[in-house]
Amino acid sequence: MTEIKTSLPSIIQFISTPGARRGRVPAQLRAMYEDPTRHPWRYYDPIVTAIVDGLRGDRLRATLDAAVARSQAREETDRRCRGQSVHYADIREGMLKLRRKTGPVAVLPAPSGVWRHGDLRVSVSPHLLVERRGGAREVWFLHLKANQLTQATADGALVILGEAMRAAGCDATPRVIDVRSGRTGFALGCTRDVPMLAAYVKAEADAFASLWQAKVAA
Repeated sequence: MTEIKTSLPSIIQFISTPGARRGRVPAQLRAMYEDPTRHPWRYYDPIVTAIVDGLRGDRLRATLDAAVARSQAREETDRRCRGQSVHYADIREGMLKLRRKTGPVAVLPAPSGVWRHGDLRVSVSPHLLVERRGGAREVWFLHLKANQLTQATADGALVILGEAMRAAGCDATPRVIDVRSGRTGFALGCTRDVPMLAAYVKAEADAFASLWQAKVAA
């Protein structure tokens, strides 16, 4: 079987989609990945840059305001950016709430890694490596989409993120941030059954790969 390449946001989308609708997610993702004219990941690139630059320079509101304004102008000339300013405004408000809760952070270069299971290869590129007050280091993956996460839907991503970062030599605490909620995010606390969650993630990876291949057989 050919290696199946996907990303952590795609796995989050798959895990957090309820019921039979989950079956459509790999097929839609495959069609998107195999279309050379589509680059959906670029939709959120400008706001991610604004978040990173704003936290690094302690000017988060200014960089987010500028990103929202540019998105409004971009919508007028590029139909692929339709609705972007609304999404960016929601992200801005959530990120500013998060910043007030976490306080100042030092922003460090974020590592990248890979998580593999069977024929599935998941690229793992956290958005931020931060050092919080007191010296604790965390690697942050920013969930930017409108669907809200819960601890249960973040657990799978946390397992993948943690394993990929350890393999890359990074021992920072993994954290998945649901940006629009403005909360400090999800981590694998001491009450989580990590071995069980690791087995669950492998089962989800098998299901994703099976449904991905089913698109070819159909």
